[in-house]
Amino acid sequence: MKLKTIIELTGAEILSEGSKADFEIKYAFAADLMSDTLFMVSREEEPVLLISGVTNPSVIRTAVILDIPAVLIVRGKNVPDETVEMASDNGIVLLRTHHIMFTTCGILYSAGMRGAPWKEK
Repeated sequence: MKLKTIIELTGAEILSEGSKADFEIKYAFAADLMSDTLFMVSREEEPVLLISGVTNPSVIRTAVILDIPAVLIVRGKNVPDETVEMASDNGIVLLRTHHIMFTTCGILYSAGMRGAPWKEK
């Protein structure tokens, strides 16, 4: 799914444009625990959208480690300038939607987005 489509479907606001204007996202993963994201998401997967309510810089650090090109913050939460700057510095698209995580995932799933395959234990 094109990033532009994700933005339109979720009514997202662009906080950091990243290094590319529009690109294809194959999977999504939703979590508020960055440790779960680090443990579950494989770096070998095609581009993943990270959906989270975490607004501190750890969400961007996690995205950098896993080569995640886009992060979508839910619940319309305020995002600190430090987080926005870190996303920009690392070429990560940072988005914000007013929807709760459940609704955001449902919107994207209904439009054809699928969950990221996770690492087996």
